[in-house]
Amino acid sequence: MASRTTRTTVLLTAAVAVPVLVGGAGAAYATHYQDRALPGSTLGGVSVAGMSRQEVADLVAKRAADVTVTLDTGGVHRTAHLDDLGYTVDVDATVGAVFAANESWSSYATSLVSSREVQAVPKTDPAATAAVVSELVRTVGKAGKDARVELAPSRKSFVVVPAVTGHTVSKATFHDVVAAAARDLSSTTTTVTFVDAVPTVTTQEAEAVAARANALVATPVRVDDGDEEHAASKARKASWISIPTVDGELGSPTVKAAKVKAWVDSVVEDANSEPRAGVRNVSATGAVRAVVTEARDGARVTNGAAVAEAATKALGAGKGYTGRFTYTKVPATWTSRQVAAGAERLAYPAAPGERWVDVNLSKHTMTAYIGAKRVHGPVKMVNGSAKKPTVVGTFHVYLKYSSQTMRGSNADGSRYETPDVPWISYFHRGFALHGAPWRSSFGYSGSHGCINLPVGVAKWVYDFAPVGTPVTTHF
Repeated sequence: MASRTTRTTVLLTAAVAVPVLVGGAGAAYATHYQDRALPGSTLGGVSVAGMSRQEVADLVAKRAADVTVTLDTGGVHRTAHLDDLGYTVDVDATVGAVFAANESWSSYATSLVSSREVQAVPKTDPAATAAVVSELVRTVGKAGKDARVELAPSRKSFVVVPAVTGHTVSKATFHDVVAAAARDLSSTTTTVTFVDAVPTVTTQEAEAVAARANALVATPVRVDDGDEEHAASKARKASWISIPTVDGELGSPTVKAAKVKAWVDSVVEDANSEPRAGVRNVSATGAVRAVVTEARDGARVTNGAAVAEAATKALGAGKGYTGRFTYTKVPATWTSRQVAAGAERLAYPAAPGERWVDVNLSKHTMTAYIGAKRVHGPVKMVNGSAKKPTVVGTFHVYLKYSSQTMRGSNADGSRYETPDVPWISYFHRGFALHGAPWRSSFGYSGSHGCINLPVGVAKWVYDFAPVGTPVTTHF
């Protein structure tokens, strides 16, 4: 009983002493601790009483930097500092918590007879912490996979790659432990356990997105160019569709405007037509003798960009689209080619002074002209046989050799080779005017398609007809 009386007397004395102190020395006491931690203040088990704000801040920063957490993941140990695990201590907030008591006059009084434990204020970097968790999960072989949507092998539709359920760290054995170490400014050890983790993108979610994408692929997109309708194939439309990922989640399928425009532009390119210039043979007085080539107007698509934009908008809304091109005419031009007087009656309507070579396959003759004037021939020649005929039409000398070994195929498919063929003037592919020293007579069909001439005549033609000279073969 005596001890209880003594304890009561002490408590009463203390209770009376507080107001006396406040009344007598309160002003000096309050002034002294205005910017210092109050008596009885502890942080992480360490007294900070009487410390200035900067001293507390320095202490917090130093202790926080020294805190480590040892993670045991099934026998594999890893020790890391707080910031390596995505956690830090908010120094300013922690100092603020220590000095929060200085805002209350009653705290000044009670601090003399009580203690106050303040915890540090932790903060996290979610991205950094998530990376640490992912690495821990991967290390123990417990990583899962989100479902994803990708093009099918046919490239005509979208398919789902199902999610694989993985694991993540349990909150109690990782997050809670690291946060507690930060609050207590004390290193610790934890055995990390793992729990099933729901994939960020589930198979069901991916299937819903794939269904929307395939609905777009099935939506018709057509462009009418006035002659035919061009429909975008499923593979083409599938290439237009992208499936964005937003914060790890699958977004709605979108249509790539640039891809749609590229397709429309390709249709525009095919639909455009260049004008074809007309060519007329005229006399010296300008009278039209013959139309060599009819003029044809061209056409240019004028609304390609608008069609592409409308197609993109319609498809993005899941609506079918049929667009039609509009055109502007590109007028054709005419050119006139003067024909030498009398040349209009010849196989080739030569211009005045123009050199050309006439090859008459019916008469087996070769004749050289300047304009309408015959300057050499007709000379007997040997043209192609019935099985290896000479090409018919108007051509131009494009290559010349004074001598060459000529090779080709016989009518039966066997090969031939003739060395030292003289005075060769090629006018179309392998067809040429050339000398034939192996022949003793001319005026019939029997060559491999070339025009065989006496050597002297071939030399004359070689000198007469530069590259570009017209050669007309006809019956």
